[in-house]
Amino acid sequence: MTKSCEIEIYALEWCPYCEKAKALIKSKGFSYKEYDIGEEEVEEEMQERTDGAKTVPQVFIDGHLVGGYDDLVDANISGELNDLLGIEEEADYFDKTWDLITVGAGPASFNAALYAARKGLEVLIIGKDMGGQMLESGEIDNYLGFQDTDGADLIQAFWLHVQKYDVDIMLGDRVSSIEEKKNQSVTLELSSGNTAAARAAILATGAESRELNVTGEKQFKGKGVHYCATCDGYLYSGKDVAIVGGGNSGLEASLDLAKLDCSVELIEVEPELTGDDVLIRKVEANKNINIHTGTGVEEIFGQDKVEGLEIMDLAEKETGELSVEGIFIEIGYKPNSEYAEGSVEINEHGEIIIDENNCTSAERIWAAGDVTNIQDKQIIVAAAEGAKAAMRVSEKLSR
Repeated sequence: MTKSCEIEIYALEWCPYCEKAKALIKSKGFSYKEYDIGEEEVEEEMQERTDGAKTVPQVFIDGHLVGGYDDLVDANISGELNDLLGIEEEADYFDKTWDLITVGAGPASFNAALYAARKGLEVLIIGKDMGGQMLESGEIDNYLGFQDTDGADLIQAFWLHVQKYDVDIMLGDRVSSIEEKKNQSVTLELSSGNTAAARAAILATGAESRELNVTGEKQFKGKGVHYCATCDGYLYSGKDVAIVGGGNSGLEASLDLAKLDCSVELIEVEPELTGDDVLIRKVEANKNINIHTGTGVEEIFGQDKVEGLEIMDLAEKETGELSVEGIFIEIGYKPNSEYAEGSVEINEHGEIIIDENNCTSAERIWAAGDVTNIQDKQIIVAAAEGAKAAMRVSEKLSR
């Protein structure tokens, strides 16, 4: 039995983490009020209610500030979210052995679940959030049948399609480890302390933003340090900011922030910018962007929020400081494979090694999508890999 709650979400229309937060709340069976901080008075209200938060979403339940998306997930894992929502008993995903558990909630996992369900398998999807990297994608025009769409709309279409079938979906928890058992089953330990079991598993956890791993980065996460300029760049309109990363993501973020009248310090560790030539030319021509190549970040500093960063000229070994209010780290992605270490073979890049049938080094564990060692990291390829893996699982379980 649940109580009636007032759930408020401060968001931006194009923010992927806002979509993830809303999906998690919906998966609990609740509706919410959404406030668009693109309206100046709404942004001011959010700042006042959160003591100056510089990231969206910001979630309130009955006036209690839960915080941003990561805070919402942590509250779900700890059980605090259920307490706030008055949920006394949820569907029990842990008292049975499923035919298949797919780990992740992006294109590979959703397509694997769909194909497996159509084969008559009992399927559970476990994911920290819905969509993964897809929700950070802007315009998508290379997924056949979906012209001029974007990541949010495409993953929503996947979500609705999967829900046509008898597939259970559990969002807001993380798989912390996986183990193949001698009784022809697989067990998955979750961050919440629960254990799920299945006859087979498909690992489709994709990739996540790389961190700099410098002093101050974790301390100021959400207080000036960000990993998604699409989400949080708007909150720094007209401010001094830094972008770390000279690849396509960093170049695009720099151009987007320059459009918001930001003064942008673009920092790249390599001697030259590494993105596409057309983007490099645009960045070099933009008077709002100052480029620092051959430069590393040594430290991020501030009091209650970011005030600047220390950089080093790697050729001259000279350090300096840049005064900025926001830092956006755009240095690529790393596979989400830590939980599988010791259970399946992983290469030096952190990718789960699979063969042409999506088999891993464990008999009852398959993998698909960007978490694996496939060459082409594309949405349509990940979806196809999920389908392949599900068909191989179905064949295995029917023997």
